[in-house]
Amino acid sequence: MKIVSITHSKGKLYAIQLDDDRKLRLHADLLVSEHLSVGMELDEARIAALKTEAARHRTYEYALYLLERRSYSYRELYDKLMQAKHGEEDIVLETLTKLLRIGLLNDARYAESLARSYIEGKHYGLRRAALELRRRGISQNEIEDALAPYQESDTIAEQLAMLIERKYAAKLCDPDDRKARERVIAALMRRGFDYSDIRNAIEDYFARAEANATNHQEEESL
Repeated sequence: MKIVSITHSKGKLYAIQLDDDRKLRLHADLLVSEHLSVGMELDEARIAALKTEAARHRTYEYALYLLERRSYSYRELYDKLMQAKHGEEDIVLETLTKLLRIGLLNDARYAESLARSYIEGKHYGLRRAALELRRRGISQNEIEDALAPYQESDTIAEQLAMLIERKYAAKLCDPDDRKARERVIAALMRRGFDYSDIRNAIEDYFARAEANATNHQEEESL
């Protein structure tokens, strides 16, 4: 087959028109590296190779574009690339391997970042954070590693104390109001905190409130 024309398409893409009415869309870099020009003869093997290289380049560029916008797990990026028009699994897997090799795709680093965001930013409990990480395509081992620092620290207790003070103090005016306490417990469990941790945090809140009230009364009596 002979190349009858090479015209600019958009961006860095060029349209290669063959004399059998087929058209190839190739990146400028591929056009230059393959030394393509009008009048050049291409056999079927060369055309197939050009299509493969074009798909490889297109998939890699799209992956970089996605990673510039936000981080992805391996599974998330695999799904996204496979959903793209003309997604080919062999090329997608090759692209992911390359991204792993050069450090642009790193599930452990991504999981740590997400864990920090969910627990310290969104104030989720460990169960909710693990669920959200799983939804992002993070493996169980990576989830456990990312959440381990929070299981071995006072972060969860501090998060619960902060949430109760800021969001639920108005509902916890009376230590004997079981319904109000149960509503707060249910809300915090939906955020992924464990029942025992919530119960301890509420008891600590009431103890602090009582101590503060006692101190205030003593100050007024002076």
